[in-house]
Amino acid sequence: MKRILVFFLTAVFLCACVPTPEVTEYRKEEDTVDFEQTVSAIPESFERTETLSDGIRLVVRAKVIRPDAPLSVGTVTRTPFDTKTAERVCKVLWGEASIYEYFESKRELAEYILTCREQMEAAKDALSESELADLASMLNDMEAALPKLPDEGTPASYEKLFDYDNGFVMVDTGKPRMAMFQARADSRNILSFMDLGFRKHLIEEIEPLRVSEEDAVRQAEEILKQLGLEDRFAVVKTGVHPINHTLVDTMLDSKGYRFPQRHERRYVIFMRKIGDAKQVYSEQIQYGSTDGGYEEAVFWETMEFQFDNDGLVGFYWQEPGDVNVGQSNVSVIDLDTAYRAMTDWLKASQNKYTYEDYGVLPGQITILVDRIELGMSCILGKDRTIEIVPVWEFFGEIEYCDASGNVHYISLLQHSVTDETRGCNSICTINALTGKRIDRGLGY
Repeated sequence: MKRILVFFLTAVFLCACVPTPEVTEYRKEEDTVDFEQTVSAIPESFERTETLSDGIRLVVRAKVIRPDAPLSVGTVTRTPFDTKTAERVCKVLWGEASIYEYFESKRELAEYILTCREQMEAAKDALSESELADLASMLNDMEAALPKLPDEGTPASYEKLFDYDNGFVMVDTGKPRMAMFQARADSRNILSFMDLGFRKHLIEEIEPLRVSEEDAVRQAEEILKQLGLEDRFAVVKTGVHPINHTLVDTMLDSKGYRFPQRHERRYVIFMRKIGDAKQVYSEQIQYGSTDGGYEEAVFWETMEFQFDNDGLVGFYWQEPGDVNVGQSNVSVIDLDTAYRAMTDWLKASQNKYTYEDYGVLPGQITILVDRIELGMSCILGKDRTIEIVPVWEFFGEIEYCDASGNVHYISLLQHSVTDETRGCNSICTINALTGKRIDRGLGY
């Protein structure tokens, strides 16, 4: 039977390999100094303004983030998850709670259908007749499936976690809806856990999120400590996500509907450290950046924790690996040299044709860099090996101003235009050893 309720959305990662483009190498002996000199020479801020091709403007008003530990070079070896690791994670996340083979219970689906219909009535003025008809049709299909659903599940075994369909099991944590855990050790090397419960937007009172950033980081670090991994990861991003529990939630959300009350979760993303140094983090690292698609070309071991007022509601650990540091305290090109490499690439790659599909004139475009970070990252080496290198990361947004003076943001990664900034969008990544640009989607 086709699954009706969706608890997880996981990205599909595809491998790609094309010839490495020829790029000017900027690294010169006079551009490099040792680590301590490099850090002391890095300014706290950096400002520049340039005109690129066809009138596109580059504006750099950036805070500069220095590394807090010596930079290094080395390699990473991917390691698939095993049963022992997965079971250890499970015990830390939910203790002795019962687990079951994946199933959808009759009780949960019946409650879901009833909630959706109540929401449709409450939000009927915000939904069109065709949208209401589509929702009603889907709910009728769900209702027809109810008699065939089980009342309870079949107990699952930790020893078989990777053998179940797509690695899914259900977990009874005592919430109105069962949690779900996934264990994969193939091309989608991930352990994930979702325990959102079930909140009824527009129907019941929902309290605002009380979990602060500090609270979330503290809770996440405690879980890392229980896993014995507290020294391997560093915080790279935090934020708040809303939670959609039903089809109606999702439809209203897509229309920009403002819920009077909203179930939210605060997330904390950690990334694997290289030695004692942090890796730089960007959307492109986690999600890929080639034509809006997904790649597994680079090593991006991340661990994400999500919390609401009741505690942990989400956990994702992807792409574990063994880090092998070959040489520490390496020297790097300075910021001015990295900036020249970035601007040369922008002048060659950004023009009126870049934004033609968005209906935006090049004179309306400003590429704004508001943060620059020197840190560690990983690239593809020979024979698809993973190499560790220091990088200069230039973060920011591509802005355009419409005829009314409103500012919007263009995402080349997702081929979309939004009204909100994202905070970790990479404009350009420069290899701090060679001065070459690193394409985050291709991995080099």
